[in-house]
Amino acid sequence: MLFTLIIAILSLSSCSKQTKSIDEILNSDFEIKQISRGNNNPKISLAKDSIHIFLTALHYKIPVQKIASKLNWNDKLTKENIDALTKNGLIKNDDGILIPKLGILTLERGKLLNEKCKAISQEIANGIESQLLEIKKLHNKTTASKSYSFQDLSLFYISNVLLDNVQIANVERDFLKEQRPLRNGSRYYLSIQEKEKNSKFESFGIYGNQILVSNDSIVVAAYGNTRNDLNVGWKDYKNKLVHSFSKNDFNIIVNEMPKLFLTDLIKILNKHKRYFEEVYKELNFNEEVSFEEFFIWWYHIIYTQTTDILIELNIIEKPASDNGLIYYELILK
Repeated sequence: MLFTLIIAILSLSSCSKQTKSIDEILNSDFEIKQISRGNNNPKISLAKDSIHIFLTALHYKIPVQKIASKLNWNDKLTKENIDALTKNGLIKNDDGILIPKLGILTLERGKLLNEKCKAISQEIANGIESQLLEIKKLHNKTTASKSYSFQDLSLFYISNVLLDNVQIANVERDFLKEQRPLRNGSRYYLSIQEKEKNSKFESFGIYGNQILVSNDSIVVAAYGNTRNDLNVGWKDYKNKLVHSFSKNDFNIIVNEMPKLFLTDLIKILNKHKRYFEEVYKELNFNEEVSFEEFFIWWYHIIYTQTTDILIELNIIEKPASDNGLIYYELILK
C-alpha cells in the first residue's frame, strides 16, 4: 500500500513538472480564452506572431533566443513583442527570467485539475439535483415553456445559467471577492489552453457561451463545447434551431434562476477554498498568476465536469443536432 502511494505521488510530481521542447509546442493545438465585460478586452493579440507559443514556451522555461529563433523573430521583433507583453501585464522580468503572467493550461495541468476536482464537481451536481423541482418551476414561469420542454433547455439552464455565463460574475463577487486583473487599462482574465490534437471538442471539453448577435433589441448566442473550426458552420445560427426567450423571461434567466442556486454553490466553494489554494501552489500556478485567475479557469473545468455528470444522469439533455450546441435568443425589447 505504501509503495503504491509513493508511486502515485512520484507520478503526480513528474507530471506536474513535465517539460516540452519548442518543436513539441509548435506541433500542439491551443485555444486563447478570455473572460471580459464590455470594452475590457486585451490590447494585444496573442495569435499575432504566434505570441501564444512564445508564452507557452516561457512556461516551460525554454530560453528566449531559442524560442525567437524557432518563431523566426529577429531581435527587433523579439524586443517589440516582449515590450508589448510587458506593457500589457502578460509577462514579468524576474532577475532576467521572463515569466508568463496569465493562465497557461497545458494538457498535463488540465488532466491533473480534472482529477483533483471530481468530488467537488459531484457535490455541485448533487446540489443541483436536489433543487431540480424548483428549477423546473422557474422554467414553467417562462414564456419559452410554452414552446420548449425543460429537457429541451436543460443544457442552457443548468450549465449556462446556474453555473457558467450568467452565474460567473456572482462567483467572482461572492467567492473570489476581487476584481479582474487590470492590464493596460482593461480588466479581464486570459488563458492559453492546450487541447487534444484534432479534437472536435474545445480544450478540456469546457462548455462556453458565444454571442453571435448583440444589439439593443436582441442577443443571439450559442452554448456548448464544440465552438471551433471542426464544427463547420456553427456560427450560422440562421440555419439552426434557435430557442427564443421573451423580454418577460429575461429576469427569470438573469436573476431568479442563478440566485436559486447561488447560496449553495458559494457554500461548496468556500468549503473547499483551502484545498483550492493548496492545488494552486502544488501545480506552481502561483509562480505565474494570482489565485483568482487560476481559480476562475479551474472553475470552468469544475462546472464542465458537473455538466457531464448531469448529462450521464439524463438530467441534462444535450441537443442531438448541431454537434451538441444549443442556440438561443433573448428578446430585449
